[in-house]
Amino acid sequence: MFDTVSIEKCSSYDYESVLAALRKSVELVDGLSFVQPGMTIGIKTNLVAAMAPEKAATTHPIVLKALCTMLLERGASVVIGDSPGGLYTPAFVKNVYRTCGLTALVDEIKAELASGTLVKNELTSGDLINAEKISDKGDVAVSLNEDFSISDGSFDGVSLKSFIYTGWLDKVDAIINFSKLKTHAMMGMSCAVKNMFGTIPGATKPEYHMRFPEEMAFANVMVDLNEFFKPALYVVDAIDGMEGNGPTAGEMRHIGAILASKRPYALDMVCAKVIGMNINDVPTLTAAYERGLGPKDISEVTIEGTSVLSDVSVPDFKRATSHQSITFEGDDLFSKLESKALKLAFSTRPNVKKSECIGCKKCYETCPAKAITMVPYSGKSISIPQIDRSKCIKCFCCQEFCPKGAMKVQENILGKLVHKLNHK
Repeated sequence: MFDTVSIEKCSSYDYESVLAALRKSVELVDGLSFVQPGMTIGIKTNLVAAMAPEKAATTHPIVLKALCTMLLERGASVVIGDSPGGLYTPAFVKNVYRTCGLTALVDEIKAELASGTLVKNELTSGDLINAEKISDKGDVAVSLNEDFSISDGSFDGVSLKSFIYTGWLDKVDAIINFSKLKTHAMMGMSCAVKNMFGTIPGATKPEYHMRFPEEMAFANVMVDLNEFFKPALYVVDAIDGMEGNGPTAGEMRHIGAILASKRPYALDMVCAKVIGMNINDVPTLTAAYERGLGPKDISEVTIEGTSVLSDVSVPDFKRATSHQSITFEGDDLFSKLESKALKLAFSTRPNVKKSECIGCKKCYETCPAKAITMVPYSGKSISIPQIDRSKCIKCFCCQEFCPKGAMKVQENILGKLVHKLNHK
């Protein structure tokens, strides 16, 4: 069996309700036993873009406040951080933090600490900052190989042999990964494992899509990052999630849960089950299973909590795409041709909805493969994106960072039919 996963129902972002549910969920997995007074704990949150909390694209500031409270009670200092997609500059990150509600959260907690209303115990309360304040410390370049040692052993990345990560992570004693449950066009689901991609500086993220354009290779990048950083605790904000055109342009969908575990793979398996997915729908789960790190299905996961899985399951949760696990690969020529035909039949691709496009060029600027050009559109006095399919690597960066959700995940007719049959 794998690490225990806790589920606690939480119907709203009322602070007292969130704090009670989070306390219970974390206690069930003994999640904060490692915290000692004087430690600095980094909360790796999900701040994918400058979006208000009610959009359900980012970790909600109320649940972040609850976790900060629990850490400050234990005498720890707290750093909250993430590197959203885009320029990794203090001005850009500051705007994202402000829009996502993090700046106001930090100011609020600091005021409560100063007044003595937040922490009421004998421990020495710590300090609270957000990583935007120390982003000028720079990034850290590391080269990884089978002999590269970290605190508890050697690290041997499957996809990653070298990478650059955001420097604030070196300023903390331990990391807590606090993710948001959402759909994702390329990875099926964005949750605990995928959230660690935010350790890569925003401006360099497209480089990794170019280096690892294949779905499983990119999934192993996510697993590599989790195995390198090894967060001490994983928590998921699934009170409101995002369905449909996730991870940024979908719709808010109420789920009503907070989940926690000491490792991400069983946790993501449970979260996938909550939104009607399984290992075949989430490449990061497949990658973890193939490496002996994660379960094959939900039956291998121990679940604790006052809530059961069925209490928070949303089986009709709308997906960004249907990751059909149909390959039939074999050594003979016929099997290989059959596999290639099936992959083409079930493939998805990004496609712009012209009526929603505002011609901002964000997709053009983000595309790592340089597959997008801006062309005049007769229906509007703007230029809209045109995708060169021969260059497109289907990383869905254009879809993820489109501020208006005009870039959609498009299935072909056969894929739509199977997707519909699977959800009847």
